[in-house]
Amino acid sequence: MPELPEVETSKRYIEQFLLNAKILNIQSYVCKLRWEINPYIKKIFNNTTILKIDRLGKYILINTSNKNTLILHLGMSGYLSINDENSKRIKHDHIILNFVRANGERKSLILNDQRRFGHIDFYCTFSLKKHFLIKNLGIDGLSKSLKYNLIKKKFSMKTTLIKNAMLDQKIICGIGNIYASEILFYSKINPLKKVNSLSKNEINALLLNIKIVLSKAVLNGGTTIKDYKQPNGKVGYFKQKLKVYGRDKLKCFDCNGIILKLNINKRATYICPVCQKN
Repeated sequence: MPELPEVETSKRYIEQFLLNAKILNIQSYVCKLRWEINPYIKKIFNNTTILKIDRLGKYILINTSNKNTLILHLGMSGYLSINDENSKRIKHDHIILNFVRANGERKSLILNDQRRFGHIDFYCTFSLKKHFLIKNLGIDGLSKSLKYNLIKKKFSMKTTLIKNAMLDQKIICGIGNIYASEILFYSKINPLKKVNSLSKNEINALLLNIKIVLSKAVLNGGTTIKDYKQPNGKVGYFKQKLKVYGRDKLKCFDCNGIILKLNINKRATYICPVCQKN
């Protein structure tokens, strides 16, 4: 599934084309992705201008001049691309947003989603935090407000394992399975440790490495394991820099330990038992 770095990479790329562009129309070739698609989406954005593009966790938020925001989620296998208007549609191109740039160039933003776990919706910009997909999200993984006191408070009320807490979008949003394993390795924290038992140093290490790992991944265009690709068609190159994820039975880069694969809450988790013994 595209996680925060993949979504941020996609957001930065499409922003170059979409910012200040006028939406001509939105075409939907399916009635439902993960959820039913609001049929009004085909008309409400016609001839509106894109004012700003944000991201929260794994969601891309496109703010327009009609005071509504388009909400995009890439699901498990979705990716975005920019193409010329009226270019040949390929299999799994489910949503096409046609737009014209300030220079008169006509382009299309395309959501391709093979497994249909993505989604597109819209909501009033000023009430966006009330949307059912947004209202329960925690702080973004790259937010400057992600600080010790905030996370300490959230962790102290839970007895869940730190690996599961890392995936809880109500605590920190944007982190998925790949980066949870990497962040815990960088922080030298065992994924089986309970969050309310983390020391101050461990929490600070976690916060530091959340920013380090996610930022490095963004600079490398994210991570391509199977389906994900950047809007420019390139794969995400952070796969070559992964320390533990997908490296079970291989030697740890930092010591002589052998990477193990664990199953935590039905999710694959990768760990160096030497570096992450505590």
